[in-house]
Amino acid sequence: MSFTNNDLAKVDLRWQVGSIGMACNVFMAQLAQETPHAVADLTVVTALGLWMTAILAPMSTHIVVDCDILDCLVYKKVGLLWNLVGPAVVTFSPTSGSDPLPSGVAGLMTAYTTVSKVIGKKYLPGLSETSQTAGLWVIGVLAAMLQSGLEWIAPFNLDPPSEGRFYPGVWSLKKGTHIGFAGIAVRDVPAYQRRRKQGVGV
Repeated sequence: MSFTNNDLAKVDLRWQVGSIGMACNVFMAQLAQETPHAVADLTVVTALGLWMTAILAPMSTHIVVDCDILDCLVYKKVGLLWNLVGPAVVTFSPTSGSDPLPSGVAGLMTAYTTVSKVIGKKYLPGLSETSQTAGLWVIGVLAAMLQSGLEWIAPFNLDPPSEGRFYPGVWSLKKGTHIGFAGIAVRDVPAYQRRRKQGVGV
């Protein structure tokens, strides 16, 4: 299997927050090439792993040390199916020694597109008790979430750049197409990550 112009990639990132539970987020990006050609899976998987690392890095000082990446799996959209390509390496070393916030409490990043009501949401679990005061995120956490959000929505090159450029976005089932992001927002009010399936969602 390989990637080429307009192929869509999906990244399933899962991590465990101590004994509280497991969190899962799904990220998508579409490959664009000036001259369509095949790109090796390893090149794509490596780039997506670096993308995840860049997204998580700003949050490291606000997330408890007892928060571990379980796996990061990369898929390619083939017709109506998502075919597993392989695991990506994500570097993430949270450093907060404080206690985690209660189960379900998470930071929320919302990415907007140019299409009405088509948005992307990502929850950041494992935030420490020192990350909020009076029920609101402290300014440092908001700044870190915003930086993480910017890393999430920003297009990024493969290595070398001549192999192509990925554009993050969301897959719209209604429109049957990938829609790129146009902006990012974070809220000072802690969010709650709902459980979409058993055992998932802090």
